[in-house]
Amino acid sequence: MRQDEKDKLLTLFEKQSQWCKHVEARDKRGQPVHYDDKTAVAWDLVGGMCFLFGWERACALFKEVERHVSGLQRCRAARAPEMAAMAFLKDFNDKRDTTYNLIMAKLRDVPVQNRGRSPLAGS
Repeated sequence: MRQDEKDKLLTLFEKQSQWCKHVEARDKRGQPVHYDDKTAVAWDLVGGMCFLFGWERACALFKEVERHVSGLQRCRAARAPEMAAMAFLKDFNDKRDTTYNLIMAKLRDVPVQNRGRSPLAGS
């Protein structure tokens, strides 16, 4: 993850009201909407990443963020490691004991790349 990406993610979730659970995004009435819906005002972690960076870049970032959030080095099947990472992040976001403060703490601690590849790239 680049520093500018991390900054955008932290800015998106700077207010607790801009984060949600159990759906990828919500409108101002609290109704579920697609992450790129113009009426979205709150996102879960995965929806927020897709909203900010688009699907393709978000898929690459899912692996980096998941590895940091989980604290584990997982062996992934060769097929769709991005989808496994996305599923982990959705589950983590929606867990009963996952709070806004925990999400923000994890995001603040995500390492950023200095030059070249991210330290978590290729995981």
